[in-house]
Amino acid sequence: MASIGLASLPLSLVWAWRGCWPVLVYWALEMVALGIALRVSMGRRFQSETVRVTESQVSLVARSRRGETHEVFVRHWARVRLRGGRSAQGHSRLTIESGGRAMEIGSFLTEEERRRLAARLRTVVGGMNESPPLEMNSTVGDPSR
Repeated sequence: MASIGLASLPLSLVWAWRGCWPVLVYWALEMVALGIALRVSMGRRFQSETVRVTESQVSLVARSRRGETHEVFVRHWARVRLRGGRSAQGHSRLTIESGGRAMEIGSFLTEEERRRLAARLRTVVGGMNESPPLEMNSTVGDPSR
């Protein structure tokens, strides 16, 4: 961040010296906006979600700066639901639900990634009152699939 600011400052000072002083104001605003964007981006580096599916349960662990959230669902009664996202502006919500409880996952994914994850989870978790056989050595988040 400092290197970008120091690299662009001399050019801004040259233009300010020639009488275009508003360039310095825009340079300062740009550096503040860049700093805020960088801080938000760096704060999200701690965000992760883990989905583990066994023969009997589906466990979800969500990690963020605020801590961890754990949820465990009985696999036989769990259901994967993808809601919304039909409009151009709307984002879908991917949840795993069971027993009146629900946990949203994949909120930081793109729409296409969320739909692929939902399809993959449906094949592994199944629907309500289903438990499809698990493949050995299969990972939900495996990028090779």
